Amino acid sequence: MKTIWRGFAAGSAVGLLAGCLNVTPPPADAAPRTVQVNFNVAQTPSAASNFSRGAISGNPQRMGFFYSVNPDCTSDGLVRMDVKSPPKHGSVAFVNADDYTSFPASSDSHECNKKKSRGVQVVYTANSDFTGVDQFSVQGIGPRGKLLLADYTVTVVAPKP
Repeated sequence: MKTIWRGFAAGSAVGLLAGCLNVTPPPADAAPRTVQVNFNVAQTPSAASNFSRGAISGNPQRMGFFYSVNPDCTSDGLVRMDVKSPPKHGSVAFVNADDYTSFPASSDSHECNKKKSRGVQVVYTANSDFTGVDQFSVQGIGPRGKLLLADYTVTVVAPKP
């Protein structure tokens, strides 16, 4: 089954392991010999993304949505999220939620965007007395081991009086 894992337009990865090993034990009196075993592995490097966002001091703001869906748009399980580099002027929370995917129009999974899917929202809350620019990084690992890194630069403004 092909799994499509996207976190705000990140790509999917399928790792293939090819090879067949036919092992016959050597005769008991045979001299030891060196054996070389090769595996061909197609790998896709982890996807890394940079995002610029805005937020209002003291107010939670959704920054992104990580999800893993199958080609029929059903959930493939939740992405495990962690803060890689915390913000200096606020906090980050991860909220399990139903939200909309963002597959591009050229994707076979574009139809999934029409309904909500299960995933994890990244929510940033700036300290109530802070205005300016803050930064943080998160990482997600999908149900099948796909790694996604996201760096956020957040411009925080004061609330209207």
